[in-house]
Amino acid sequence: MGNMSRSIYKWYEKRFFAILIVLSALIAGSIFVIYGYQDLKSLTVWSLNLLDVIYERRPYEYYAYCAENVYNLNHEYMGSGYLALIPWAVWNIPIWILQRWFGIIAVGHAWTLLYSKMFLVVTESIMLYYSYKITMHITGDRQKSKMAAYLTFSSPFVLISIYYTGQSDIVSLCLFVIAVYKLLNKKQRWFLVLAALGIAAKPYILLAYIAIILVIEKNIWKICAYIFAGGSVALLFNLLYADAPMFRESMNSGPTGGQLDSFLSVAIDGGIGQKIPLFIVAIVLFYFYLYISRCDQEKDIRIIYSSAVTFLIYFMLTEPAAYRMIYIVPFIYILFMKKEDCFPLNLLLEVTGTICAALVFYIRNVNFFSGWYVFQFIRDAVPGGGEAALSNARNELENMHLGPYVYIITAVYCAVLVLIIIINRSDFRFPYKDDFKLGEKTILWIRALILVPIVILSL
Repeated sequence: MGNMSRSIYKWYEKRFFAILIVLSALIAGSIFVIYGYQDLKSLTVWSLNLLDVIYERRPYEYYAYCAENVYNLNHEYMGSGYLALIPWAVWNIPIWILQRWFGIIAVGHAWTLLYSKMFLVVTESIMLYYSYKITMHITGDRQKSKMAAYLTFSSPFVLISIYYTGQSDIVSLCLFVIAVYKLLNKKQRWFLVLAALGIAAKPYILLAYIAIILVIEKNIWKICAYIFAGGSVALLFNLLYADAPMFRESMNSGPTGGQLDSFLSVAIDGGIGQKIPLFIVAIVLFYFYLYISRCDQEKDIRIIYSSAVTFLIYFMLTEPAAYRMIYIVPFIYILFMKKEDCFPLNLLLEVTGTICAALVFYIRNVNFFSGWYVFQFIRDAVPGGGEAALSNARNELENMHLGPYVYIITAVYCAVLVLIIIINRSDFRFPYKDDFKLGEKTILWIRALILVPIVILSL
C-alpha cells in the first residue's frame, strides 16, 4: 500500500502542471458553454451589422443601423468605435450568411453565439503565444514562459471577460501584447502601428502606452509626437464619423458612454472645495516617476513593469467592471516569472487580491454570475436552477448587511495591489525568502477553483 501511495504521489508530482492545465481548460470550457451574456449577444449583432452595411455599401450609416435595435438587445446603441469588431465580423461571416439568406437569427441560437464567442478564444490563444515569447525574451526560461502563459490563461479575470461575458477587450489587449513584443525586438514602427490599433479598439490601452513611451523616450517633443501617433487611428475614426447619423448619440448613450467617468469615480474632498480623483493624481505621479527614471540596463523589464503597474493603479483607484480587469494580464505574470525569489509571495498576493475582488463584485452585484445568462439548453439540464437560485442568493445577501465588510475587503484588495507593485520593482530584494515557505501547488489549486462555487450558485 505504501509503495502504491508513493507511486501515485510521484505520478502526481511529475504531471502536476499538466493536471492544472487540464483542470483549468475544463473550467474554462464549462463557463464557455454555460453562459450567453448580454454583451456577447450585442457584440455579435453589431459585428453582423457591420457586414450588412458593408455589403449594402453604406458603412457611414452603421451607427444609425445599430440604433434600430432590430433584435431588442439590452444595449440600444453601439457606443464605441467598431474597429475591434472588424476581425470579429470576418470570423462571423458564416453565421452572417445563415442569418441574411437563410433566416437563422444569430442571437436566437446557442450554437451560433458559441461560434461567435470562439473568436475571442482564438484571439486569446494568439495573445498567449506572444505572452510566452515575451517571457522567453525576458527570462530565457521555457518553464517560466509556460507558467506565465498558464497563469494568464487561467486568470479568473480572463475567464470572466472572455468565457463568461464575451467581451471584445481581448482584441485590444492582444494587439498591445504583440506591439510590446515588437518593441522588445527593436521593431519600433510595428510597435507604434499595433499600439495605435489597440488604442483605437479600446482606449484603456492608451494608459499603458503612455507609460511605455515615458520609459523609452525622454525628449518631451518626441513624447508628444509618440502619444499623438498612438491616438491617431482613434482620432481619425472619430473625425470620419463625427457627422455620421446617430454617431454622437451612440457615443453618449451607448454602454461605453461613461468610460471617462470611471477615471473620476474614486475621489476625496480637496482643499478648494472640489473632488480630487485619486486615479488621476496617482497616474500623473507614476508617469512623472517613469519620466525622471533612467533604466538603460533594464529597459525591457521596466517596459513590462510600467505596463503592469499602470493597470494595477487603474484597478485600485477606480470602479471598473469585473470583465475589464483582464488588462492586468499578461504583464503581471511576466513580472512574477522575472522575480523568481518572490514567486510564492506574488502568487499568494495575486490569489488574495482575486478572491477579494470576486467577493466585492459578487456582494455588490449578484448578477456578477447570473442564472439569467445561462443558455436555455443548460437550464433544461439543471433542475431548479436559474431565476430561483438567483433570487434566493439576492435575498440572502440583502439580509446579511455586508456593506461594512465590503470596505474591509476592498482595503485588503488595495493593500495587496500596493504590495505587488513594491515587491516587483527590479531593485527590490526579499530579505526572508529562505524562511518564507508557501505551498505553491496548494495556492495554484485554490486559484484554479476560485470561480467554481460562483458558477455552481448561478446554476
